[in-house]
Parts: sequence; C-alpha cells; structure tokens
Amino acid sequence: MARDQVTIGGCPKCGGAQMTCKCNQFRSDELRIDSWEHKCPDCGYRETTAFRSDEPESIADSVDPTVCPYCRRSVNL
Repeated sequence: MARDQVTIGGCPKCGGAQMTCKCNQFRSDELRIDSWEHKCPDCGYRETTAFRSDEPESIADSVDPTVCPYCRRSVNL
C-alpha cells in the first residue's frame, strides 16, 4: 500500500494549522482503491472518501481518484 500525507492547515472546524491530507492507494490484480482523509489533530475533525475501481462505471467515469475530493491536490503513488 502506498501512502502520501501532507500538512495543509486551515481546519474548517477550529482553524488549526496542523490539518493533514492523506492518500492511501491499494492495488491487487484488477482491484484498485484510492482513499483520502482530511484530519485535524487539534479538534479531531475528520473527513474520508474512498474510490474503488470495481464501482459502477457511472461513478468511476465522473471522478479522478488521484485528486483529493476536499482540497483538489493530486497525487500519483
């Protein structure tokens, strides 16, 4: 599993500067899972989203799983 994490600051709940954006990518044969997490260690605020390659085509076509759905940063692990 590949991981990438950066501190982005600006928590929408408390304004804390330590908010992080983390991406995890898992690949196995035909399955790929890209998960995103925004988390603030100061107040505990957390958002998560995951994209699976075996989701229905209509969903997979409308989303780029290598782009964070919260801050729009891009990662290729």
